[in-house]
Amino acid sequence: MAVPKVIIDTDPGVDDVLAILLSLCSPEIDVALISIVFGNTHAPVAHSNLLKIYYSLAQEIAQIPEAEARYHRLKSQEKTLLALGEDGPIGGEKAVAAYFHGPDGLSNITETHPEFTPIQLRPGQVHEHLDISPKPSHEVILDILREEPEGSVTIVALGPLTNLAHSLRTDPATFARVSRIVWMGGALEHPGNTSPTAEFNCFADPYAADQILTAVKAGAIELIMAPLDITTPHMIPFYDLIHPSVLPIANDDGVVPEKEEPTPLESFVSAMLVRVRGLQASFGLPDAMEMHDPVAVWYAIANATSPKTKKGDTPTLSQGWELKQRDFIIERIGEYTRGMCVVDRRGTGETGVDRSKDEKIKNHGLDTKSKSESLPEKDETTGRMGEKIEKAKQLPWVITKTPGPEELRRVLLGRVFGAEV
Repeated sequence: MAVPKVIIDTDPGVDDVLAILLSLCSPEIDVALISIVFGNTHAPVAHSNLLKIYYSLAQEIAQIPEAEARYHRLKSQEKTLLALGEDGPIGGEKAVAAYFHGPDGLSNITETHPEFTPIQLRPGQVHEHLDISPKPSHEVILDILREEPEGSVTIVALGPLTNLAHSLRTDPATFARVSRIVWMGGALEHPGNTSPTAEFNCFADPYAADQILTAVKAGAIELIMAPLDITTPHMIPFYDLIHPSVLPIANDDGVVPEKEEPTPLESFVSAMLVRVRGLQASFGLPDAMEMHDPVAVWYAIANATSPKTKKGDTPTLSQGWELKQRDFIIERIGEYTRGMCVVDRRGTGETGVDRSKDEKIKNHGLDTKSKSESLPEKDETTGRMGEKIEKAKQLPWVITKTPGPEELRRVLLGRVFGAEV
């Protein structure tokens, strides 16, 4: 059986780096395309960050024999595609997360650690491990979905959904061939991380998120979300991720772990995370890295062979994972609530309905119509922009349970760094 192909749509991004590395050293999936979008930084900068990742990986493989077995995909005859995507949202002002990730998205290591930046490719020069496409990301995504069997490709989205929305708008029929979209995005019951109400990926392009959600509710595609509700509790201690030669950090027993000299990959990751650790301490957070993007990749790896579901079916999951369908809409323009996942808690089944705009309700009992004609049926409501929509039969799935943070720690540290946990 062929290994399922995966598209990683990403805006690297510190935690994106760990998620991308996890995807590249997991034999359950074949990363066919890494598609770049704006988000944690500007898209061209994120594109160069991906090249930094591969530069460190190439050094790791050259120096550490065991690493070549872990990152087998780099030795494949078929190179992973790399495509540059959108550098701004479909609607609204552009926002990037430089406040957390630094001006280059990687804690500013472009300036502080220039040794991690590869020499720029000359015109016409071929990258050793990547097939760099001249096409925009949304077109390359559609190309892959046309070429591969329907329902066989999963998209793992680790940033704003801008590229995916462009693919959807360009060719809805081809985009619907996707098996599923796994998105690290949104916050339902959990506070936001960019504003009090919004998670960053949803905040950065709420128009794109809204368009994907609309397609989900229409039954065109399947969306599995890893919101802050489930990703935030998944943490890996910084003493596991930052090499003691870079910054000595005591473990839970008060002991600084003894390790050999850092490998190229350990040096690269450690350089990125020193600033992040200081930031999280200033926020009053635990001394551990929140694994937002790695949780989404972990789900895709653990459930790689799950078949494409039909409308109304529950996805088949590996042990330890649970999903729940949730109904919500996404606020696009709110002064304080842009990017918020708005959950209607009235219990009426009127998700997203503004009753003040419903003439039937306002006139109920004040005209000559019968009562049966005065109120709308529950399965028909007035939705956004006043359009008439049927009550959704297909809703996004939300990850509500994983095998646990300690299992993610074991999987990520073991696969990415070859560490025994």
